[in-house]
Amino acid sequence: MRVECDSCQAKLNLPDDKLEPGTDFSFSCPKCKHRNTVAVPLQPQDSEAPAAKSDSPKPKTVPEADLDDEEAGVSPFFEEGAKPALVCFDEGPLRNKMMDIARALGFTPVFPSSARDALQRIRMTKFQAIFIHENYDGQELRYNPVLRYIQPMDMTLRRRIFVALFTKEFKSMDQMNAYALSVNILVSLDDEAQYDKVLKRGLNEYRRFYKVFMDVLEEIGKV
Repeated sequence: MRVECDSCQAKLNLPDDKLEPGTDFSFSCPKCKHRNTVAVPLQPQDSEAPAAKSDSPKPKTVPEADLDDEEAGVSPFFEEGAKPALVCFDEGPLRNKMMDIARALGFTPVFPSSARDALQRIRMTKFQAIFIHENYDGQELRYNPVLRYIQPMDMTLRRRIFVALFTKEFKSMDQMNAYALSVNILVSLDDEAQYDKVLKRGLNEYRRFYKVFMDVLEEIGKV
């Protein structure tokens, strides 16, 4: 559902699975933090998005439990056109570097506070990319909870996400082991100076591979 913040006029997309038809839904704008309330229509909305409203009557509201994730700071809302990327790196210079690279690649980087937080965000948000350090949140590669969550993911969801795993165990662009680990690309942690180039190449290959598939989905209205 498309809405507009009534304070800063930012255009936002609200996830349909969080909205109950015929209710009011409250959320904080990720841009200006203004608290908005929108009336969820009983019928699918038209192409023009209704503006969010702050002071309108609330005959029926979504239970507060449904807002727990947002109140905890895990907002699934982004400005329209944003390309969210989940960056699963622990705090430090390497994560700062990944923030700059993600932005240079056109993504809006999101930094979970822990592996548990990362899994919660994946369930709530349609990320276009996920960048995972093999030892994120103090885990060994084989026990990495984010990677283990992604590996069995249904392909109707998984193919929409570009997943890059940063590891010391494999070389960059090792396609055989990338396939075995259910990721789109492997990036050697030793190639820090080349992270941006390796990711750009991997993204280009991923987009070419799925272009026809995505075009068909868009044509039949499933994107």
